[in-house]
Amino acid sequence: MITTIVVFLQLLIGGLLTFNFISAGIHIVMGIIVFLLAIVTMIATIAVKPRIKSHLMASIILVLLILLQIILGFDTLKTGGQSVAWIHFANAMVIFGVAVSGTFVASRTALSNKPELGAKRI
Repeated sequence: MITTIVVFLQLLIGGLLTFNFISAGIHIVMGIIVFLLAIVTMIATIAVKPRIKSHLMASIILVLLILLQIILGFDTLKTGGQSVAWIHFANAMVIFGVAVSGTFVASRTALSNKPELGAKRI
């Protein structure tokens, strides 16, 4: 849940940057925080027993998408290209979707005190 909140805040900060209300530095620092938090979440998902495949896959995908996001963001800053900026924005929406989805699946699993239906333990 914390990861989802931090991702949402990063989206808000990205909007403020888009409309020149803040400098890029704030967005970059927050992006690094989001990336580190996603890595910690992935490590925790790997370490927990029993492992649930859907949780593990969501955390790995989130880290990879954020890594792609960082690359796209720095390319957008370097070139100022609108096409890359749009891909950066679309990827941000996918990241937020994965984070929200992961939060709901984890919450449902925690509330039911058992893995969600069809989850494969590894």
